[in-house]
Amino acid sequence: MTATPAPAPSETAAEPAADAPAAERVTAAIARRVGTGHPLTPTTELAALGIDSLLLLRILGDLAVDPSQEIDPYRLADVRTVADLADFVGDWA
Repeated sequence: MTATPAPAPSETAAEPAADAPAAERVTAAIARRVGTGHPLTPTTELAALGIDSLLLLRILGDLAVDPSQEIDPYRLADVRTVADLADFVGDWA
């Protein structure tokens, strides 16, 4: 009898649920995009992680529950840290 190999774990298996706290979802989305080699704290600056405006929009796309989610460019310009991004995303509810 031949053993069937177990399916590979999905990358999304460890992703927080859409209703998880914004900080948890933001941290997971950043880790997926820039890797997990960077320690992430609320005060970590996104620029220090190499996150530019385009990458920030991609992360926001990952986090948007509704694909038609509007992004306020004026508020987004003030997003500088992980906590700022969590607050931004938390306001989408």
